[in-house]
Amino acid sequence: MRGWRHSPGGLEEEIRMFQTRVLLGGMNMYDRYQDWRLDVDNMTYEELLELGDKIGYVNTGLRDDEITRNLRKVKHPSFSSLRFATEMERKCSICQEEFETNEEMGRLDCGHSYHVYCIKQWLSQKNICPVCKTAVSKN
Repeated sequence: MRGWRHSPGGLEEEIRMFQTRVLLGGMNMYDRYQDWRLDVDNMTYEELLELGDKIGYVNTGLRDDEITRNLRKVKHPSFSSLRFATEMERKCSICQEEFETNEEMGRLDCGHSYHVYCIKQWLSQKNICPVCKTAVSKN
């Protein structure tokens, strides 16, 4: 029943619509916002390009100085045979290649580490950790 305050008919209209959907045997029978939705899966390449032109590009990435400020460079430790490293500790989650012993890694505040080159490239496009989706820069 979310959104009833924004409905022109108020709560009563929403209740009537809900009862109608239940009586007709389905919750998805009526979607008053269907015309607003875009079916991008069935769009041609040209239609997608046109849509991109209409929507525009929004850069959510970080500048080089922001990346440098939020990225700690650390050396990858060598794991002893007694300790089994998890796959996330052994591999860069971006390129999926294993870290070399003493290789320089870029660590984010959330604790996830990547190859420096990989995470810099990622952060220039997105302001989130690729694994946990935590915002890297709060600005």
